[in-house]
Amino acid sequence: MSVLPFASRLPAFAPIHPLGRGPLGEWVSLVWPLEQGQRGEYPLVVKTYLLAAGLGPEARQPLEEALTRAVPLRHPGIARLHGFQVDARDTLTVVSDYVPGCSLATARRRVAGRGARPSEAFVCHVGAEVAGALHAAHATKVVHGDVRANRIRLGPQGDVTLTDFGLRPACRLLRRFTAPARPDEVALAPVPEDAVDVPLEAHADLRALGRVLLELATGQAAASVEVEAGLREVSPMLREVLGRLLLEAPREEDTGARLQADLRACCHTGAEVVREVVALPGAGPLSPVDAYVGAASMMAAPVSVRTHVLKS
Repeated sequence: MSVLPFASRLPAFAPIHPLGRGPLGEWVSLVWPLEQGQRGEYPLVVKTYLLAAGLGPEARQPLEEALTRAVPLRHPGIARLHGFQVDARDTLTVVSDYVPGCSLATARRRVAGRGARPSEAFVCHVGAEVAGALHAAHATKVVHGDVRANRIRLGPQGDVTLTDFGLRPACRLLRRFTAPARPDEVALAPVPEDAVDVPLEAHADLRALGRVLLELATGQAAASVEVEAGLREVSPMLREVLGRLLLEAPREEDTGARLQADLRACCHTGAEVVREVVALPGAGPLSPVDAYVGAASMMAAPVSVRTHVLKS
């Protein structure tokens, strides 16, 4: 067994409820924070990944560095990373915010199952919110490196949250890459060995977001050979924004802030977008998991917290 001397530690927590397996085969559970300074009235999520045995510290160093850089990130559209640890059993444990609702991947699949597409206002809203979160991260020299639909969460009030900063280097270190219980989620392929040390650029995050939005708007996989055909299916304004992002060479002025402004200019979003989010199965305020969280939170919280919640 190999031990990684990570400087970060896990915050103290009490188990609440297991949530099953994630798209990379990780075990996901709800927990209750026990330390002051944590989100006192809200649970957290613990994700446990199995790493390949026998890896030396030099192989895991990029993972430690990426997670360490992600811990200080603070933005309403970013799920906060509270701590991480690798133990002697080659297990990576990551503690982050619990984000209610459902993933964009799940929402997309369910909408497609009804033979429908989300509105362009919805697409622009999701894209603008994620672009804003990426701009905040890029301003602190942090790159996500793996923007995809299953890392974007849709909340019951139209809020959009980007999750799993710092986990890209873990992809090539995981012991398993698929989750049989989650066929609707596409598991990641291992990162090629010769690409591990290639520096990631902020524009790669924005281009990945563009692919997610094109797929969301058209219902098709946004592979490079299909981009031009997919762009013909969207409105001229959105076509211009996504085309510049996906087909043109990166420019210095292509930032998350500019993409956010461009997407907001494409479609006026408002209450109709919130209604569209709430209408998604599993995304609204009566999501079974979220209802359970509310009940479990009342049981797990300290007396002072329970009293405060009851009064509100």
